[in-house]
Amino acid sequence: MTRGSSHHDHIAKTLLGRPATAATFLRERLPPAIVALMSPDPPVRLSGSFIDSDQRDSDTDLLCRIGLRSGGCALAQVLIEHDGRRRPTSAVLSKLLRYIALTGEDHFASGGKPPLPPVIPLVICHGTRPWAEPPDYSGLYDVGPELAPFVPKFAYTVFDMRTTVDEERSCDPFLRFGLAVMKLARGRRDFRRRLLALATDEVDRDDRIVQLFIYMINVYTDLDRPTLDMLAAPLSKEERDEVATMAQRLYADGKADGRAEGRTEGKTELLLEMLEYRFGPVPNEVRSRVSRLDPGSITLMVRRALEAASLEQALNPRKD
Repeated sequence: MTRGSSHHDHIAKTLLGRPATAATFLRERLPPAIVALMSPDPPVRLSGSFIDSDQRDSDTDLLCRIGLRSGGCALAQVLIEHDGRRRPTSAVLSKLLRYIALTGEDHFASGGKPPLPPVIPLVICHGTRPWAEPPDYSGLYDVGPELAPFVPKFAYTVFDMRTTVDEERSCDPFLRFGLAVMKLARGRRDFRRRLLALATDEVDRDDRIVQLFIYMINVYTDLDRPTLDMLAAPLSKEERDEVATMAQRLYADGKADGRAEGRTEGKTELLLEMLEYRFGPVPNEVRSRVSRLDPGSITLMVRRALEAASLEQALNPRKD
């Protein structure tokens, strides 16, 4: 369902780049004992990246300084693993070790003195495989007590997007919706229904919403124009125009609609989902009628349903 990974990097930083959103995410995903140590001040995102340029298609990292109630600070190292197909997930743990060491180097290079701020690694698993690594880096080794002191040891936290249900990703509506958009990019036929269920008024009013649509346009291979119109319908006219402009390159030559044109079953499913979302349960006789429509008629009805005030108007546009 996806076309490229560089877009994942941008949308992850769009979602977590704001201090308030980052604070919510860290408080929801870090261990409760760590959260209890955090001051009420929002985290400060530090510039730069520890990821090598040849690996930025598969990884994204964010480094945040979080204040502690004791008066000190800690560093939250967020590493987003986008594609677990290219290498075993255990390789990610070795990266965490390297990043922890690099934060220490940067601390001293910028004139800092001991003690070093502790680094709290948090892995967001956005890959195609479930996370199945030991909870501590030392678990990658098999050594006896004599060698154990020479083995690096640190814990980390994992947020596995594959195993978290949509409604439990965050208490923040926009963050919850955005994380669902990222997860569903991995390929789910029911992405329309699930995104509609999460798209509240608060989500649609967020000024980052257009960035999520641009991400979907670039990444979702199953996103045809009627589906895009349906999802964008609650946005302001200016936002819809911006989304349409960005989508024009994809749909202008008809390739995206051409891929979907022969999928009458998929278009029928889209129309029924939209009618149910707008007007409630769809009667069986309407389902039967829709199932007999050709792809072109389905597309027209989808667009009518965006503005119809009732199911009857969507099915019979001449009726008041």
